[in-house]
Formats: sequence, structure tokens, C-alpha cells
Amino acid sequence: MEKNYQKKLDDIIQSYEVDVESGLTKDQVRHQRDQYGENILEENDSKSPFEILLENLNNIIVYLLGFAMILSFMMGEWIEGIAVFLALLISILTGFFVELKAQKSVDALQKMVTTHVTVLREGVESDIESSELVPGDVMILNTGDAIAADGRLIKANNLAVIESALTGESEAVDKDAAAIFEEEVPVGDRLNMVFSGTSVTRGQGLALVTGTGMDTEVGKISDMMSGKQDSNTPLDKEISKLGKSLILLAIVAAVLVVVIGLINGQALTDILHIAIILAVAAIPEAMPAVQTITLSNGMKTMATHQALVKTLSAVETLGSTSVIASDKTGTLTENQMMVEVISSKTGDDYKVSGSGYVPEGEISKGNQAYDIDIDETFINSFDSREVSEESQLKAILLNAFLSSNARLEASDDDEGEYSIKGDPTDGALKVLGYKGKLTPEKLSQYGFEKVNEIPFDSENKYMAVCYQWPDKRTQFILKGAPDVLLSLIKADEETNTFWQNNIDEIAEKGMRSLALASTFVSEEDRSSIEQNMPDWLAKHSQKLEIESLFGIVDPPRKDVAKSIQQTQEAGIRIKMITGDHPKTASMIAKDIGIDHWENTMTGAEIDQEHDQDGFIERVHDTAVFARVSPENKLQLVEALQAHGEIVAMTGDGVNDAPALNGSNIGVAMGIRGTEVAKEASDMILTDDRFSTIVDAVREGRIIFENIKKYVSFLFACNMVEISAILFTIIFLLPMPIQPLHILWLNLLIDVGPAIALAYETAEEDVMQRPPRDAKSGLVNVKFLSTIIFSGIAIGITAFGLFYYLHIMSGESLAYAQTATFTFMTIAQLAHIFNVRRQKGFGLDRSLFQNKLLILALCFSLIMQVMAIYLPFFNDILGTQALRADTLLILLLASLAITALVYLITKVIRKTAA
Repeated sequence: MEKNYQKKLDDIIQSYEVDVESGLTKDQVRHQRDQYGENILEENDSKSPFEILLENLNNIIVYLLGFAMILSFMMGEWIEGIAVFLALLISILTGFFVELKAQKSVDALQKMVTTHVTVLREGVESDIESSELVPGDVMILNTGDAIAADGRLIKANNLAVIESALTGESEAVDKDAAAIFEEEVPVGDRLNMVFSGTSVTRGQGLALVTGTGMDTEVGKISDMMSGKQDSNTPLDKEISKLGKSLILLAIVAAVLVVVIGLINGQALTDILHIAIILAVAAIPEAMPAVQTITLSNGMKTMATHQALVKTLSAVETLGSTSVIASDKTGTLTENQMMVEVISSKTGDDYKVSGSGYVPEGEISKGNQAYDIDIDETFINSFDSREVSEESQLKAILLNAFLSSNARLEASDDDEGEYSIKGDPTDGALKVLGYKGKLTPEKLSQYGFEKVNEIPFDSENKYMAVCYQWPDKRTQFILKGAPDVLLSLIKADEETNTFWQNNIDEIAEKGMRSLALASTFVSEEDRSSIEQNMPDWLAKHSQKLEIESLFGIVDPPRKDVAKSIQQTQEAGIRIKMITGDHPKTASMIAKDIGIDHWENTMTGAEIDQEHDQDGFIERVHDTAVFARVSPENKLQLVEALQAHGEIVAMTGDGVNDAPALNGSNIGVAMGIRGTEVAKEASDMILTDDRFSTIVDAVREGRIIFENIKKYVSFLFACNMVEISAILFTIIFLLPMPIQPLHILWLNLLIDVGPAIALAYETAEEDVMQRPPRDAKSGLVNVKFLSTIIFSGIAIGITAFGLFYYLHIMSGESLAYAQTATFTFMTIAQLAHIFNVRRQKGFGLDRSLFQNKLLILALCFSLIMQVMAIYLPFFNDILGTQALRADTLLILLLASLAITALVYLITKVIRKTAA
């Protein structure tokens, strides 16, 4: 089926039954609105808070705690029941608030539809709400207008549109109403169309609306963004998997308890009481709270590095990122056109330094830098026949400045940010003039006056301007595509060869070339120029001489090369994604140091190969992707994920939004980023610096390592409790610990130290390690082995102490339970030092860098002392005061088992796969 840019204009007009000279009638508007609806984007179906709450109620942890709570109340254990209820409430509410995050991406897309638009209806120009546009409306477009719907051009008078928000490329697109395309072409090449969310930078036009709301290109992007299915990160899934394994173990043990109890004729209440203890022991009640607090702290830390993390899960995901798929324009580059090379007619080549639109920089040739100051002395004494190099260079900068209609504006916040009003290429020439100390005020002061102008035309590919100098001389300046200017001035073969060589050299550097020619004209010529400038140019173009050629580029951001080097040293691959030509893209990738920059792939190739064997592998091996569409970007992200990569996608335009939303972590630019990109992302770089990603990756790795520490600590503590209980079941002994003791351990004793582990400082070489293998996961053999061994070893010791005190020494059950409870507290707190460091024992000088951990350990010990020796807690917890000799035994046992666990886990870490 033909698309609108492939159809004849008359056929489209006829399909809407509209008279383009007068526009739609009221009846037609009403009919179209009934058929197509309002020009708005549909909101993504989002879950209500109630639905999120129901989801958090529907999990095995809630079921088990709920079961334990009901049994406690049925047995008359009101204190235990209330305590379990509080644990249940903490688990539900923590999950609820973590998951209660709105999906705002489509809402941001709605903001791109302009508030008002001018249309032609019933022969009258009308200013209407953009939501009232309907297919068949005739939009009137003028310079500066934001376009509110997709449309086929009826007329285009020197019309240029900035489509960077949609295509990602900063160069204005010259529109051609007469163009028709037989083959399918990307959005950026549809010259006879305009699109919602873009803006007119030059000229005027009329467009017939062909798509509104979700039927626009922006709407298609919105629709793609609604398809993200799973927001859980690898760590979320792995922790959940580990927790379920622990709970399954408890369920098996509970079944075993019931069977053994019934065989031995135990009372049903005793059997149920043991089941409650197992259920409570198996559940890491504090895990959601600790994880939320830990990641929240990570968010605050990253914010100090100018990285605003929007979702908690993004913090740990960034630390395990293995690929950064980065949009080029506005992310790796400035999204600001800049003259970087000047080739003069004398054969001199100059380099221009600077950063985008910042009006500062140096012009140099070889090792010689020029301090260019185009002052009044130069203006009054300039002779076009003057051949001195500096004089010619000043003339080039002056003519570039005079030929530019762009306006340079500084930001209001005085932070050195600049923007251009007008055509980006004109902006590059204007900034070049500023580097020669020119300003519009100076030109006016010197006495320059514009005589006439030929605006840029996409068909002619040039513009011309005529100025009167202060000394009343008149200068004609022509700028445009080099091949067009060479043809206009009828250059001889030698001149053609000279400039063609320069053009080729600039193209090989990945730059776009722009030529500038000029001449001083006579009074007679001036009169003709004033009357009919195009006619004079057609007759006298051979009088012009090309004086310079400009190499224009969207320059790399400052420090981006260094940042890419650091990122690649950390084992993270960079994939550059752009709408540029493949050759231009690969040269930019080479300049900024991307590994394997020569491996390129185009959007057309992606379309052809995305469903073929070998596509995933080719994407994995390719560094540069050129001429890509929004669909292609999402396909690339999905291919990389299918290869097992954890993908971070960076970008700032609307075209990046689907891939930002579909990646493991979307990273948007905060200053230049569109609202759509920001809302689709998980993290926003508030300073727009790619180097901030390096800081964020480092912080993410630190946080991920710390998450591993507290997960290991908390699950080992659960294993201690379960294993001790299992051994008492096997030996048909009374329970060594009460449900309230377990809740005390899980919610009071262990939580503080676990949270403090989140504040551990970085270990050595954190950025020299390769990314964590996404396929190996957190719960690998080594990690699981250390948890299981640590938990069982401490649990067996706890059981042994209980057996010794209650069976062998004849201590009361309450006294033995209190001692077991206290041993678990001391041993679990001591286990902190086994998980603090991957290398070495955690009781070293670095402990004093984490003052929070010291405070948490002290708090936990004080709480345990209160649990043992204060009558109030004795009554609630059923504890008894311990004698000094018993405390000594507990301390020695804790030291011994901690040392043994350290030695064995050290061996496991070295030998386990």
C-alpha cells in the first residue's frame, strides 16, 4: 500500500474531498473528527494504585506470613500474631511504594503537540487548538511555527524544518512539495512531508494534514513505547529466586514437621507452632526495606555526580551494564553545528577550535595560532586585492558573518550555554565570526547596511546577500553547496580541480562542506542588484570568485573521548547509533576512540536482516549503526539483549524514546533532552556530559557489590535460623528459638548492619573488572555456596549450644532458647566481617570509613542486651537473664565459628566456578 509521501498530491486531496484554496467546511471538520477523533496521543494503560496493591498481596511471602499470623491468633498467641502482622504490613507496603511509579512517557509525548495552529477553513485563516486538527485540514506554516500534525506539503517556499527531535539529526531539512518517492524512504528523507513535533526554521508552506494523534510518526513511537513488558531487573529476579528457594525449603521442612509430629503423636498445637516458626524464619522480612533504602542512597549518591536516577532498580542495573548504545547527536556530539576547517583560495588550510555554539575558539594553521580581531581599522583599510594571509583570513570570517541570518543567544542562567535562532548552518558561520571578535552591534557601529538578499532555496542550494560597506563600496556574497557555486561561476578546470580536492578532503574527515564566494561590484551593478538580484546573479555570476570552503561538523562533546576510553577499559562496549551517512558516522566514531569503529551497519541492512540467522551476532560485533529509524533502534536493543547483554541506551530526542524505554536502563540528557526522552528514561544526566556515565557506572558497580554483601548477609542469617530449627526437628527436640526471637533478629538486629553495608566504600580496581556476566547471575555457585555454608555452619553451632545447655546441662527451655537467641545475634553480627570485603577479613582499618556500620553494630548489641536483661522485654519475648559463664561460652563459640566460616568461604571463593 502506497504511503502519503509516495502518492500524487492530487490523489490525496481528492481522498479528503477538500478544496485546498479554502480548506475544510464545518460539516467536513465535524465528520472527520467523528471518524478520526481528537489530535491527541492515547495514554498508555497504567495500573491504578489498587491494582499495584493487589499485585503485592499476590505473592508467596504474603501467603506465608498471613498463614503464620492466622495460626498465631488461632492458638491465642496474640503478641506473636501482632508481630507477624507488622512484618506482613512492612513487606506489603514496601513493595507497594517501590512499584508505585507512573508511566509518564506518553504524557510527555502529548506535550509535543502544540497548543495552537493556524489552518485554512471555509476560506478564512483560523487559529485553533492543536487538538482540533483533523485529517484534510490545510495547515499554514511560517518560520518559527511548531508543527502539530503530520502532513503532505501543498506549497513550500524556501521551507526548512528542524526534525532533530524526531530523527535525532541537527541539520535543518529543506522541504520540496513537488517531490514524490516510488520506493520507501526513512522519515528524515521524506521531503514532501512535515511531521508533528517538529518546527519550521525557515520559509513558509501549506500542508494537507494526513495524520493526527496516534496516526502520526510521534504516535507510532508512542505505540512502540507501550510495549515494554517486564520492568524487573536481573537483580530483582535473582533475589526473588533465592527467596523462593529459601521459602520452598521451609515448606518442605514444615511438611516434614507435620509428618514426624503426627507419627510421634505430637499435639496439633505444637506442630502448628513449629510451622509458624519455620514460616517466619524462612522469610527475609527486612529485605524489601533494606533494598529500597540501599538503592535510595545510591540515587542520592549518583545525584551528586549529576546523574538523576528515576527508578531504584536502575541503580543496580547500571552497575552491571555491558553495552552502552549511544545516540550520536546531542549525546556524543554537541548537537550544535560548528565550522572546524577553513580552506582558502590561496591554498591555506586552517583549523578552528571551540565547542558548538560557544563564541570562543582559536583559528590556527599548523603550529601557528592567529589572534583575529576584525576591528574598524581593518574595515576601513581592507583591499580585496590585498594578499596578506591574515587579511584574507579576516575577510573570510567577515563574509561568513555577513552571510548568516542566524542569531546567537546566551542562556539566561549565565552558565556559558548558547543557542541559535535560525538555520543551524547559518549558526555555525555566525559563531565563526564571533571567534574573529565580530558582533552584530559592531557591524551596525561600523556602518554596514544590507542592500538586498536572495533567501536560501532548497532547489537552488544557495543564498546570496549584498552589503554596502562603510566606505560605500558594495559587496556581493554567495554561499551554498560547493558544486553549485562552481557551476554558477563557471570555474575553469584548474579551479574546479583545486576546490574538488578540498571538498574530498573535508568529506573524508566526515564533515559537510559549504562554499563561499564574493566580489565587490560597481555602482551600476548595485543598481541592478537592488532592482532584481536573482537576474543580476544569473547574468554576472562569473564575476564571483570562491574564496573559501568550510568544513562543518557537529563536534564531539568535551571529554567524550576520555570517557569512552574509561568505559571501554571497564569492559563496556560502545555502540554509536545515528542517522548520519555510514562514512561520516564511522569517522566520528574513530575520532572519539570507539573500538572497532570500522564495523558499520545501516538501517536498511537492519530491516533486511533483523529476522535472519546471524543478525544478533552481527549486531554484537558492530560498533556503528547509521541511517537508522526509531524501529531500528529498538531492534538493536532487543538484539543485544538477546545476546545476553545488559543494555544502557542514551539519547535526547523523541526518536530515542522507544529504545530508551525498551533497554535495561535508559539514559537521557537533562539539558537538551526532550520531555519524551526524559520520561522514557530511567536516568537523566543533568549536565548532559557523557563522562557522567563513567561516574554513574562506577557508583553503580559499588552499589551492586554492596547489594551482594547485604543479600549474602541477610540470607545467611535466614539459613542460620532454618538450619538450627531443622536439626531440632530431626532430633525430636523442642524448638531452640521462638517466632518473636526470629522477628527480633530479622527486623531489629540484622536490619541496621545490612543497611550500613550499603555505605561501604569501593574496593580496589572496581573499574578494572569486566562487567558481571549477565548469564551467570548473582546467585551463582560461588555466591550460593558461601551463603549455604555460612548459614548451616552457624546454625549447627546454635543447635549444638542449645543441645548442650538444655539436654546435657539441664538448663530450662527458656534459658536455653535465650542463649541460642543471643548466640545467633552475636554470630550473625560477627558474620558481617566475612561479607564486608571480597578479599581479606572485614575487621580492618577500612571499617572506620563506614561509621554507620559501627553505630549499627553497637545499636544491635544494645538491643540484644535489653532483650535479655530488661524485665519488660523478658515478659514479651520470653527471655531470661544469662549468667556470665554462659555469655563467655557464647562469645567463644561465635569467635570460633566466625574464623572457621572465614577460612572456608575464602577457599570457596577461590575454587568455586
